[in-house]
Amino acid sequence: MMRLITALLLVLVGVSRVYALAPAIGTLLVATDELRDPRFAETVILLLHYGADGAVGVAINRPTWVEAAEAFPGNPFLDDYTGRIYFGGPVAPASLVTLVRISDIGELQLEPILDDVYFGSDPNQLGPTIVANTEQALHLYAGHASWEGGQLEREITAGSWRVVAATAEHVFTTEPLDLWLELYAPQVEMTVYRPDDRPHLASR
Repeated sequence: MMRLITALLLVLVGVSRVYALAPAIGTLLVATDELRDPRFAETVILLLHYGADGAVGVAINRPTWVEAAEAFPGNPFLDDYTGRIYFGGPVAPASLVTLVRISDIGELQLEPILDDVYFGSDPNQLGPTIVANTEQALHLYAGHASWEGGQLEREITAGSWRVVAATAEHVFTTEPLDLWLELYAPQVEMTVYRPDDRPHLASR
């Protein structure tokens, strides 16, 4: 009987850890070492949509060095944008997703995600905004990630993702390549090394 109670407590602790924060619009998904899809290794995803029908988000820590005008030719409003394009995810990579950090969106058709952070799927309306803002106020993402209804919950329960509260500073960090380590290491309470900086083992 005591063993059964102990086992149940361990299960409950595991579930509480997984769902310490429930997934929702404006939360972050931080990939764990349990995630088997190499496309999302060490990835941090900001959820833009979450509901019974599924979830949609963009990877916020995968910058590229491709110029916007080169990645999306034929869009004159991108000619003056000097910020980098981010790889948002493997779904619809030819589509452009925008995240804007602005206190007053005026008449722009944008969806609120966080305080002063908005999401848009029609970049054409952001022409004047793009010209006026620096990379710290506007990010452009090629593609996105998506899950069918119930799929993300199963992946979280399996331990593939940790749900973390998001801030505008996370989204618009000046060091996106360090974001995963910053968010993941405190969660697992251990030191996580990248492949290129692991300590050398003493030769036997």
